[in-house]
Amino acid sequence: MTTIIVSVKPEETRMGIVVNNRLCEYVVERDSEQHLVSSVFKGKINNVVPGIQAAFIDIGKEQNAFLYMEKGEKLTEGQAVLVQVMKDARGTKGPAVTREITLPGRYLVLQPFRDTIAISKKITGKSERRRLSSFVEAHKPAGMGFVIRTAAEGISEEKLLADIKVLLGDWQVISARGKRVKAPSLLYRELDLSVRIVRDYVTEDINKIIIDDQTVCQRVEELLVNMDNLNIDTVFYGEKTDVFTKFKLNKQIEAISDRQIWLECGGYLVIDYTEAMTVVDVNSGKYSGQENLEATIMEINRQAALEIARQLRLRDIGGIVVVDFIDMHTVKHQEEILHILRQALADDKMDPKVQDITKLNLVEITRRKARQNLSTVLYSDCPVCQGSGRVQSPETIGVEIRRRLRSFMQEGNPSKNLLLSVHPLVAKWLLSNSIKAMEKEFFCSIKVKSDASLHVEAFAILADDQ
Repeated sequence: MTTIIVSVKPEETRMGIVVNNRLCEYVVERDSEQHLVSSVFKGKINNVVPGIQAAFIDIGKEQNAFLYMEKGEKLTEGQAVLVQVMKDARGTKGPAVTREITLPGRYLVLQPFRDTIAISKKITGKSERRRLSSFVEAHKPAGMGFVIRTAAEGISEEKLLADIKVLLGDWQVISARGKRVKAPSLLYRELDLSVRIVRDYVTEDINKIIIDDQTVCQRVEELLVNMDNLNIDTVFYGEKTDVFTKFKLNKQIEAISDRQIWLECGGYLVIDYTEAMTVVDVNSGKYSGQENLEATIMEINRQAALEIARQLRLRDIGGIVVVDFIDMHTVKHQEEILHILRQALADDKMDPKVQDITKLNLVEITRRKARQNLSTVLYSDCPVCQGSGRVQSPETIGVEIRRRLRSFMQEGNPSKNLLLSVHPLVAKWLLSNSIKAMEKEFFCSIKVKSDASLHVEAFAILADDQ
């Protein structure tokens, strides 16, 4: 049973894909966020950097967009170019753009600058591939190309032609506007999430769509009417209780930020994020198994492979992912885990690729990045640890205070009564472990003041001679 749940509110739109009561995908779009992926701009080249084969494009946003230049491609500063956003801006990095424009429809993707026809590998029937390719070839304008999507399989020629006409109409509007306006200008913005749900997420596997907004629900129903081979119930949810709370998904949503994820067998995953990659460590945890060691390891690794595939989609983790499975000692077992992982990732729209396993039982996965990662939308860096996930321990702060006091005394500090203003955690450690020793070393009286408003690593050393 696969259900799409959509919550539409003035401040944000949320979508979850639920398979057998488990959340497998979760998308959040907020009005305050700049989601630019697939949007087309007429941009102006600010500067060209031959050393990295790139140009920086002014598209009218706070950050310039980054354009990778093809070998031999020549661009000049001040030149106007049509570009499409491939990746949203992240942190200090501006959006990534391309000059290869693509306009996605329900069944086809228009490529106005590429005179080719490509077809989804998931359409395997030879006669169906020939039918689709021949029909699109007969109706595409010269010099333009199309990608035939998986959803086109079995679709009538009438509906394919309607998709072609809509896409060509959109391109005519973009092209005409591009000739008329000055750079930088927005020429085309990607559709809102409610419409993209139907275009990108609705498949034969979907049984029901539940939406808590009457207008959006009607819009989705209208779009579904013209779609073949689908039997989907569309339900308007009108209760006051939040729709995700109603279907008991809150705890699963809250767990998206957890570093540790428990498996049913008692093993667990640890997910750590770095600038260059995401690392997933598989651990045996509480699971001891009932058979031999190898059987125990395989059960944990099997469950881990399935959960890793789910977590990549759920957290929208992109880029390079390295998984450290528990050591397997036979090629047969290693190949089984790789097969499970590839099968579990087969329906992921971000096209993940699983590499072979190394001698150290490490598996590298690459997954396309497009929009901002879910963690970027939902969380900001901790103001205390600045995103590192760590702060200095109370003992480390205590050692630093003692080091500073030693310097002050060597410089001839005359005060015999000192006041230390520190964070409560540090105050507790000092009073239990260090104050008496410091008073003895420095021949002075030291009072400790606990101040919760201080950063845990901050402290003040004051004279207390009053």
